[in-house]
Amino acid sequence: MDRLPGPNIPLRKLYYRFGRARAYEKFKEEFVSEEKWKETRPLAFAICLLGTMVFPQGPNYTIHPSVIMVTHAIFYGVDYGSATKYYTLAPMILADIYRALDKCQNGERFFQGCNLILQWWMMRHLIKAHNPEEPDPLRRSDQLAGHDWWMYHNHCNKTGGLKFWYPRLQGLREENVQWSIECLRVTKQMVIRAQKVPYLIFAGLRGTRPYAPGRVLRQLGGKQEIPQTADMKKFATDHEDGRISYVEDIRRTWKTRRVLGEPVPNRFRPECSKEYKEWLKKSLAGTIEPGPNVPHIIADVGARHQI
Repeated sequence: MDRLPGPNIPLRKLYYRFGRARAYEKFKEEFVSEEKWKETRPLAFAICLLGTMVFPQGPNYTIHPSVIMVTHAIFYGVDYGSATKYYTLAPMILADIYRALDKCQNGERFFQGCNLILQWWMMRHLIKAHNPEEPDPLRRSDQLAGHDWWMYHNHCNKTGGLKFWYPRLQGLREENVQWSIECLRVTKQMVIRAQKVPYLIFAGLRGTRPYAPGRVLRQLGGKQEIPQTADMKKFATDHEDGRISYVEDIRRTWKTRRVLGEPVPNRFRPECSKEYKEWLKKSLAGTIEPGPNVPHIIADVGARHQI
C-alpha cells in the first residue's frame, strides 16, 4: 500500500495490443499464448476505462501505473495468506474527486478525478424529487442510463457554464435540495466515523483526503446535529516519491470504523437542529472555534447521536 510504481502508460499502447481483434498476430511475441491474450483483454479494457474516465491522468491520455494494480485487485482480489479479499473503489474515487476539486480551486485546469460521477451525484441532490421511493432490493437497474433524459426533463443545461449555473446555485434553498437520493441504499453498515476521531481518511490514487460523514447525516436521512469537529488538514496530502502519507493512521481509522446503526424510518424527510444552522453559518464564515480532537473513545451526546 505504501509504495507506488513508476512511469505512466500510453493508452494507445494498450489499445494496439488488446483493442484490435487481430492484435495478437502482430504482437504475439509479447504474449505466452493466444488464450492468455484473450483472457487478458477484459482486464486491459477495464484498465483503459478506469485510467481515462475514473482516474484520468491528463489530456494526453496516459494511464497512471497504479490503475493496473487497482484493476487487478478488482478482478482477482487481494491475497492474505489463504484468504482472498475484494474491496470497493468508492474511497479511492472520492479521494481523487476531493483532491481534484482542491486543485481546480487553486487554479489547475485539468480535473484529475471522475467528473461524470461528480456531476451525477451533484445533480441528483440539486433537483428535488416529488415522490422519492426506496430502491427495490430485488431489482437491479442502471441508474445512470437515463441521466441525459433526466437532465433534459429537469431543464438542466449541460453546456450552459457559469452564466447558467451561478444564478441557480445562488438562489438554491435548503428546501429545494434532495438531501438523500433514491438510488442510495441505506443500511445499518454505513460507515460514518472512526472510533476515536469524527472522520475517516481516504487513500486515493494520487493523494489522501479526510472525510467527515457526520457533517452530512441528512444524506442518510438522519437528523443533523452539530457535528464533532477535529483538525483534519494534515491528511490532505499528495503522494510524494512513490509513498502514501499517514498509512498507519489510515489503517487505524478504518480498523476502528463505526457504523450508522439502524436506518431512520423515512430518510427523505431529514431534519436539522437550529443549533446546527447557527453552527454552519459560523463555520462558513470562518469564525467557529475548532472542536475537540479527543484522544480516547468519544462519549459525548453529539457523538452518541451520530453512531
